[in-house]
Amino acid sequence: MKPYIILLVSNETNTFDIITDCFERTDSIYTFYKATNGKEALRITRELYLDLIITDWVMPVMDGLQLIFHLKKSEKTREIPVVMLTGKMSSSEDLATALKAGAIAYIRKPIDKVELVARIYSILETLDSFKEAIDLKNRDLLKASIHIAQNNEFNIKLEKRIVEIETKYGSKDTELKLILSELKNEISHKPKSETWNQFDMHLKEVHPDFHNHLITTCPAISPAELKLAAFLRLNMPTKDIASIMFLTVDSVRTARTRLRKKLNLKESDNLTVFLLSL
Repeated sequence: MKPYIILLVSNETNTFDIITDCFERTDSIYTFYKATNGKEALRITRELYLDLIITDWVMPVMDGLQLIFHLKKSEKTREIPVVMLTGKMSSSEDLATALKAGAIAYIRKPIDKVELVARIYSILETLDSFKEAIDLKNRDLLKASIHIAQNNEFNIKLEKRIVEIETKYGSKDTELKLILSELKNEISHKPKSETWNQFDMHLKEVHPDFHNHLITTCPAISPAELKLAAFLRLNMPTKDIASIMFLTVDSVRTARTRLRKKLNLKESDNLTVFLLSL
């Protein structure tokens, strides 16, 4: 059974005790971390991978609403689901404000233990199903990319064969030479545009905001680098990327180095992991 990592954010000790006590009696495995305010919570999100954040609204230093605001600003933390605990801020207008800010649910105080466990369990189950669906789509996207790469390799071999025939027989037959030349150009140019269009269509279905996030992070990124980043995000082999982009393997490696510099990544930063966070 998958263990869930949950961050509880509250300056009230009894809130932490109540919530952890509720989940000790469940079959699932939960690991809880504690922060006493939003600022402390932000520090923890930079150090841990979290499945969920449960936060009080009213807290010193940084309240729950401000915490959500800062989480949504960061590429690394914007997708962490947040549940808001509300005591004083419990009017319909307050709850609408929390949901509009980015909370996925709210739980009123005093905490009903049965409601709390049922609500959190339902949220985590839904998130797991969503992640599984995304993983499946990613696998389909990778298969489609490899299929495109294989088709491109076939087209390249076919083009070389046409050149060989053209060289051998073209000087003897002008009409044949013209036909082979037209065929060669069609094979050479048409797949290049179709290849990216096919992949781009699949990518937007699976990760509709990826390009926008990348352009926001690096406005100077070029169209070719956007394509490279998309393939790297799928952790595709360099050879397949080279085939799809009609480049040599060395050219892909050089382009990857340039992309790292544009994104201001450190030597210790993994490019693929960074792209996955977008």
